[in-house]
Amino acid sequence: MPLHVEVIAAERVILSEDAEVVVADTAAGRIAVLPAHAPLVTLLVPGQLRLGRGEGAQVLAISGGYLEVRENHVVVLADAAEVAGSIDVSRAVAARERAEAHLAQRQANVDIARATAALGRALARIKVAEAVGGRPAPRRVA
Repeated sequence: MPLHVEVIAAERVILSEDAEVVVADTAAGRIAVLPAHAPLVTLLVPGQLRLGRGEGAQVLAISGGYLEVRENHVVVLADAAEVAGSIDVSRAVAARERAEAHLAQRQANVDIARATAALGRALARIKVAEAVGGRPAPRRVA
């Protein structure tokens, strides 16, 4: 019996389908959820959400949120979620560069937590896009 997976972000369903395995990046590390998994609620960090099915996989960039497993049903409540094929890599690279610039300033008016979170989201989007064959994200050398 497969897992039924729902990914919900911004109060709308991003994805609702079956998978044989779900792999997610959590605050405690990367986990894999298989059918008949024990009930679980965990905090997601910016990273990949991979839904494995036979020969292929669906990959999404997740910017954080929660994952709940119960009776072969996986619900992901994400801060934001984006299917790999719809990621605008140049926009993600620009977001990464902005966040890195804010962190490099080390001024009192820079919100370090916000800049760090923005950097994590941008890196997750870039990594997911590259994982499914997107072009590598260039790094500016300062």
